[in-house]
Amino acid sequence: MDYIPAPFATLTCLLALVLALGLVLAFAMPTRAGRQSLRPPSLDSSPITMLPTEIIQHIASLLSSVAAASFASTCVYIRVATGTQYVSAIRASPTETLALLELLLADAPIDPVANLPFRLLCVHCTRLVPIYIGCGVSASPACKEAWELSKKHIESSFSPLLFHTLMAMDRLKRPCDALLTQITPSTSTHYDSHTGIAWQHSLRYHIAMSGCLLQRTVETYIFSHAHLDCRALGPFCNHLDGTCNNFSHAVEQVHTEVLGGSGRSQTIFIACGYCRTTVLVGARKFRRRGIGLFVIWWKDLGYGITWYEIWARQVGKVFPTESGRIGYFHMPVVEEFEGHNARYMDFDELSSRADRKELLRLSPYTAAVGK
Repeated sequence: MDYIPAPFATLTCLLALVLALGLVLAFAMPTRAGRQSLRPPSLDSSPITMLPTEIIQHIASLLSSVAAASFASTCVYIRVATGTQYVSAIRASPTETLALLELLLADAPIDPVANLPFRLLCVHCTRLVPIYIGCGVSASPACKEAWELSKKHIESSFSPLLFHTLMAMDRLKRPCDALLTQITPSTSTHYDSHTGIAWQHSLRYHIAMSGCLLQRTVETYIFSHAHLDCRALGPFCNHLDGTCNNFSHAVEQVHTEVLGGSGRSQTIFIACGYCRTTVLVGARKFRRRGIGLFVIWWKDLGYGITWYEIWARQVGKVFPTESGRIGYFHMPVVEEFEGHNARYMDFDELSSRADRKELLRLSPYTAAVGK
């Protein structure tokens, strides 16, 4: 009689048994009666944490693409918590990974004192990082490049980590006012005794109804002399600056009107044809102080989606300037930020009373500038 091996002695049967046990552990997750969990359970209660990485990869290889992606959704939680790198082996797409990182960010507790999340979302490194540490030395090349570009061309308070975290929380209807305040710098006021120029810098952010982040910068100058040099102003984006003909002509126009006796003057808007940055110029006379020049520009920083970085267009390759002066009927960035006040904008409304008093305090009286 030929020898018949035991059913569980073959390698195939052993592998089948292991896979069967793995599937039972991975998918037999208990839920409360009458309530179906919409997301995978937390790491503390997920049986999938008991499965070795090799078994997870082998299970995914036996599934279809759709099923493997669904299975990877649960595994992403393990990768984020433990730092293992097996998600790529089970075919999790970048879109799915980022979407699940956003869910993790939304579900994480908020610091009760600062009202800020404990971790920030880095879309370039595809991970969540501590808020006060960031990516650090382990940052990917794309992360480092985005950081350098934002510091050089956007604003010192802006960073890709805070930006993507803020927009993800807004999309998931999580409170983000404290985070928006965190990236908004305080108003700064200065006076240069050598040039006799006092100036004030103010910046504000606003999340539009469309879901994009807008930035408004207001710079106010008081010149103690009649000559204005606009070449030092800007750049407002990488394509439009103080040397642009439309901008220099606008400054000259408002300057001439104010010196001619007009109390104040304001031009129509100037828009960059490449990145939608919009600029407004105005001037007024300050009695016994000089000429006040107001420069305001609005930027559309985008939705915080890694493959659709609108803010990066502002720092892209410099093309021949495509700026034009526009009226009050085609300026979406301004209208989304200011609402119905866009057509009746007054410079005094864009700064607080305390900021105006501080600017005037630093700008001394000068008898030579007239009454």
